[in-house]
Amino acid sequence: MPKFMLPETALARVVEDDQAPIRARVKALEQIAHPSLCMLRRLLVNSAKRKKRVPSKVRALAALKYAREVQLRKINAAKKAPIVSDNPLGI
Repeated sequence: MPKFMLPETALARVVEDDQAPIRARVKALEQIAHPSLCMLRRLLVNSAKRKKRVPSKVRALAALKYAREVQLRKINAAKKAPIVSDNPLGI
C-alpha cells in the first residue's frame, strides 16, 4: 500500500468535488488517462442525492471519456477472446 496518495486518486477527488472550480475539474478529468467507469457514471447520472448539478462542461467531457473507455474495453475483450479451433480435443 502506498504511503502517499496516487495522482489518479487525487485527480478523481478533484473531479468529483462540487466545491472545486469548473476549469480545475475539467483539467483533472482530462489528465486521468483511464478514469473508472463508476466515477464517470456518477458524473453522468442525475440523482436526487446530489445537491449541486454537475456543470455541463464536466458532464460533456465525462460522456466522451465514458464512451472512449467502453469502446476500449470492448476492443480489449475482443483481443483476449479465446481462439476456437476445429479440433474437438483442443490440440
